[in-house]
Amino acid sequence: MARGLTGKALPVPAGEQKPTRQVREVVQQVVSEIFGYTEEGISQQRPSPSVCFAAECALLDIFAKQQGVSVGQQVAGASEDGMVRNVFNDRLKNTEKLLSDIAGGKVVEGWLRRGRRIDADKASALVNSLLFALGGKQHAVQGIILNAGQRWQLDDWKRFCDDISLTGLVEKLGVEVVVEDPFAEISDTFYREAFAYAKGKRIRIMLAKPIWGVESIRTLAPYMPYVDLKVTPQKAGGFHEVLETEREAKALGFNGGIFLGNLPNTTNFNTLVMLALARSLETCRYFPATFQKERKVRLVHPRAEREGQQLVAPDGAGWATNVCRSALRRRMMFHRAYGAEGRIPDRDARKALLRSAFDDRFLGREAEQGKRFKYSDEKLAKALEGAN
Repeated sequence: MARGLTGKALPVPAGEQKPTRQVREVVQQVVSEIFGYTEEGISQQRPSPSVCFAAECALLDIFAKQQGVSVGQQVAGASEDGMVRNVFNDRLKNTEKLLSDIAGGKVVEGWLRRGRRIDADKASALVNSLLFALGGKQHAVQGIILNAGQRWQLDDWKRFCDDISLTGLVEKLGVEVVVEDPFAEISDTFYREAFAYAKGKRIRIMLAKPIWGVESIRTLAPYMPYVDLKVTPQKAGGFHEVLETEREAKALGFNGGIFLGNLPNTTNFNTLVMLALARSLETCRYFPATFQKERKVRLVHPRAEREGQQLVAPDGAGWATNVCRSALRRRMMFHRAYGAEGRIPDRDARKALLRSAFDDRFLGREAEQGKRFKYSDEKLAKALEGAN
């Protein structure tokens, strides 16, 4: 893909047109040349959608740098506001600790999401226990997302709705409950009955499979007025495709929220991309981000920062981010990445890594970060007390 993109022209968008369409057209042109893939006829060999998404992100970076603006500004418009950071995937992994924190007066905010599959009875018990704990406490919880894993039946759904609505706490606390992919069956009659049973309640269904892009939205058109959507950009196949997915859904009566999904091991670079994409959508409610240490080496610098409840991208053109070359090499070696000559054996990759001469401005920072990562932030703070 990289070799095919070299030398291609990036057309300047005219009028109100955004650059995402031009970038997508360039990527699809290269895909067609390499793989014989076109909109009309698809060959058996085609690239991974995540490859197309990555190529679009790289071209958007180049495009924005040529214009001297950030990607977020170029795609979303003149506004440079931040995005509310609704990224609390880990909170529901340890429910007992979360309940203990709430009892201790800790303010919980954003969306709480349980990614591991859960059945209907355990789901209702989990939601009710959280709502009882939040009752009378200060909180900023917007909603609770539960992954049903397409394992529920219609009776399970009705029982769940009854158990949640019986207490009245959902309405009292203003919290939404979203069940992700409850049913394996795709049937208009089946879903129509489920939607009717949840009418008037703050309980919604989120469709995640098979929401891969515009075509899947069209096949699920009858459901659009009643559901939320989970869209994974790397599976949709492009930055522009996600924006078009929302546009198509709204044309079909969609009035819910879009929850951007991502790969499990989110990187700080992906956070910047998701931030720009989330700000470009009118109905985005949730997107994953990370401030985790990236295997003792920061892949990009600087990264998005949190100001209050806003996640703000760094200032500068493009993604406003420099890539750490040595970190990239290590990451490629860790993931057993393909080189120009095919897959590189681990031994040869390590030798090449040791022999390579880095003109990397981040090597000094890596050494400092390496020392810092030996300690937790809390231990580091204690160690520095009184140092000044």
